[in-house]
Amino acid sequence: MDGKQLHCEALTYSKYPKIPTLSNVPHAIDVSASVVRNYPVGRQKVSRLKKATPHLFSITFLQKAPEQIKIRLLSNFFNEAVQLIAEAYFVAISNTVYTCKLIPLHCGHFNFKVEFSFDAGKTWQRDDVPDAWVLVDPPQADALLLYTLIPNISGTLSEWTSELPRIKEMGFNAAHLLPITALDVSESPYSAKDLFEIDHAFLKSDSSALQQLENFVNSAKELGIALCFDLVLNHVGVNSNMAVQSPDWIVRDKSQADGMQRAKFWFDNMWLYWDDLVLINYEHPSETVRADIWSYMISYALFWAKLANDTNGFVRFDNLHSSNPQFVNALTEVLHKEYPDLGIIAEYFTDEKTMMQTGSAWGLNLNLATPWNFKFVPQLRDYLKYVHSVYDNIRFFMPVTSHDSGTPCQEFGNVESTIPRYVAAVLMGTGASGLVQGVEFAEKEKIEFIGRRSRKEFPAHAVFKEFIQKVNNVFLKFDVFRTGNNCFFLDNNHASIIAAYRSDANGNGFLVACNFDIFNVQHLMLDLSPYLNIQNEVNALELLSGDMFSIPNAHFNILLDPCSAKVIKFYS
Repeated sequence: MDGKQLHCEALTYSKYPKIPTLSNVPHAIDVSASVVRNYPVGRQKVSRLKKATPHLFSITFLQKAPEQIKIRLLSNFFNEAVQLIAEAYFVAISNTVYTCKLIPLHCGHFNFKVEFSFDAGKTWQRDDVPDAWVLVDPPQADALLLYTLIPNISGTLSEWTSELPRIKEMGFNAAHLLPITALDVSESPYSAKDLFEIDHAFLKSDSSALQQLENFVNSAKELGIALCFDLVLNHVGVNSNMAVQSPDWIVRDKSQADGMQRAKFWFDNMWLYWDDLVLINYEHPSETVRADIWSYMISYALFWAKLANDTNGFVRFDNLHSSNPQFVNALTEVLHKEYPDLGIIAEYFTDEKTMMQTGSAWGLNLNLATPWNFKFVPQLRDYLKYVHSVYDNIRFFMPVTSHDSGTPCQEFGNVESTIPRYVAAVLMGTGASGLVQGVEFAEKEKIEFIGRRSRKEFPAHAVFKEFIQKVNNVFLKFDVFRTGNNCFFLDNNHASIIAAYRSDANGNGFLVACNFDIFNVQHLMLDLSPYLNIQNEVNALELLSGDMFSIPNAHFNILLDPCSAKVIKFYS
């Protein structure tokens, strides 16, 4: 080849991108089949952590780990700037087990990956599985006891303030307010006239509305009561400021005289409509108008979230399953950025897969459970089992009833049903429960939360006050009741009794037994041998009555009066 040919070839190759140098990379070692991880991978499931609480990730080799193995965890939950990636190293506990202890300092939705080095850190290869995902919950989502205050029968904001010490005395650490925005013509709290204005029925005329609200918030904060404010994202009142001033923001419906589509709900196998509620059009075809709607509604959420955040509290997403998913994604992103420690409770009725995926991505800390829908013991037992079975990925808030449901008397046939139902909701759940105003007073009928009404005068003595105090105190004292997958049912599928054994990491054992029969005494022979190593007589304390007793062996006969419950702690 002569010089002329060489020159031509050089000119030809110069027209192309530089040919890269091939790196000398050894064949990757396949570890996927040789290790077991204590955390899920992929977006289908998520690990749940609590802020400022140590968590241990582990990797276990099925056989002895390689001699020069090093393992590191790379994640974005170490830093305030989510874009930054930091690392933490696993420590060898044995020749097969490696653990990495982390204390998450920030709440939110994060992901991590694990890398292995088989040459003492000279080169690294990524674990050949999808990234793992983590949802870090704020502390207030754990051990939540939420009291729902019905604003329209509770007077003004200053009178609500006087209720707070009583709520605190019963053992509740949070208070939920139904929406207090200005009411539209139907006077439903979920049919707002103005999303930023407090309804005049809740105010005194001698000071500004915002000042009165801030005084209430400060009083709650001083008592250590977190506040939960309802966010109604899907709809507004038919005569609301939005519908009147910006009708183009409402979903259109030519069948309606005013051209605005009504909100609807599924009931008894058919759709029914709320005539007082019109749907906000989050899918408006105009990009400019759509952006204005989204911005306005995010500002509304931030306004009320600020007040909740001041008390280390929560916002509650009403009817989230009917909300626009793209908007919810944008909203939660802003909320978590602005108020990272704010808790989110969602009324979110959807399938488990959707709840698991969107719930973690949106940072939903608690989903509303509905134990009142399960009137009979077998169904309620199965529901409790389900709540525990998904605990690692989905956390539920499980009140005894809701403001939408009937009272315990209406739902279960007897006001005394409050006793077993409340014990089951608080002490057989996974760490979050509560009740609606009026339950403690043994109200037989649901308190109507629609309409401006005068302040309701309750009896001086709350029938269930001391009982609620005792149950709440047990819940707060023993963390065994504030976790999942530790509730072992041993009632042999009894038709009237649910009995479960709960144990903690220290080996402490508790028996929770409830008789839901409203007429008859029930008894049950329990076999505690799988849970208690009984060699000699075992002492026990019934935590609600304070009675001490002993059992000679693992076979324990329990007798329960109608609508009663026992919570027993065993001492070895």
